Amino acid sequence: DLNTMGQQQSGYVNPSDDSVVAISSTGFVQRDAPKGKLVLVIDGNSSHAWHRVFEGSVGPDGLPIRVEQASWGDVHATSYSSGKIYVTLAPARRPIAGTNQGNLRVCQPDILLVRNGPLELHNNYTNLIFAFQYAGLPAVNSLESIYNTLHRPWVFAQLIKIRNSVGADKFPLIEQMYYSDHTDMMGTPGFPIVLKVSHAHAGYGKVKVPNHKDFEDMRGLVALHKEDYCTTEPFLNGEYDLRVQKIGEHYRMFKRMSISGNWKTNTGAAMLEEIPITDYYRLWVDECAKLFGGIDILAVDAIHTTDGKEYILEMNDGSIGLSPDREAEDHLHIRDLVLRRLEDHFKSKNQPQ
Repeated sequence: DLNTMGQQQSGYVNPSDDSVVAISSTGFVQRDAPKGKLVLVIDGNSSHAWHRVFEGSVGPDGLPIRVEQASWGDVHATSYSSGKIYVTLAPARRPIAGTNQGNLRVCQPDILLVRNGPLELHNNYTNLIFAFQYAGLPAVNSLESIYNTLHRPWVFAQLIKIRNSVGADKFPLIEQMYYSDHTDMMGTPGFPIVLKVSHAHAGYGKVKVPNHKDFEDMRGLVALHKEDYCTTEPFLNGEYDLRVQKIGEHYRMFKRMSISGNWKTNTGAAMLEEIPITDYYRLWVDECAKLFGGIDILAVDAIHTTDGKEYILEMNDGSIGLSPDREAEDHLHIRDLVLRRLEDHFKSKNQPQ
């Protein structure tokens, strides 16, 4: 009716209403009864058609799984203390064919799949993590682990604990120094070093510093970021990088060699080769997977130096990039993981207290 249409167009949703609302580009409201559990996928890559990945899947209720996909910038959420959440999804700039991404949608997800980290280079969507946690929404990775992996020093502190627990011979973590701000940057054990500023990833906020004069210059630049921290670690001459990947109970290991000459092998052209994984490397991801209440999707990155030594550099969570040659297969592993977490959630929810 007109009253309902007015409420929906103004952004109001009755928290007792279990319907799903789609607002078309013409302004008409389409109201449908829910049919099956809804997976909300946070993935802004339009080449990743998650509705096709989940096609044919059924939820714990025996009904077909439904999928909505959006980037963080298109998501808005309202949570209620009753445990309900209403998520508004703005029309996508590049809608995926075969979906209703071109429309404004309002939905109630049953589970969240996060493939893009909420802390981007220039945007912070942590407020949405709060909304999903407020509603008790299950997620892959868990919301607790997503929140705890937002900042690298927080994660690195946990890696130090793993090294101290199992031993540096089994978990060879690189040495690192942490500076809370530029005023603490008075020295470093030696040069050259790699300076990493704040939470940036994918090669951003990272620079090779060859000597103390350049370090002093970098100190001046870090001073412009008043609320940002930074870290330093030795610059190592790498022969190649290693990545140990874990998705649920599925493991992969990759060897990556730069062919562009860039010391940042995760930028520029590189050759990626899948190699056999041994128990030695499996332990790396198994130990990290225990952190923050459990991490479902993760990767541990390391460097193999020209003198034959290996050092763990960092752990990355559920927003890890996947090998192009294995992406389709790994998407299926992620799908199966989401379905298991969904079933576990509703099984525990329906058990008598």
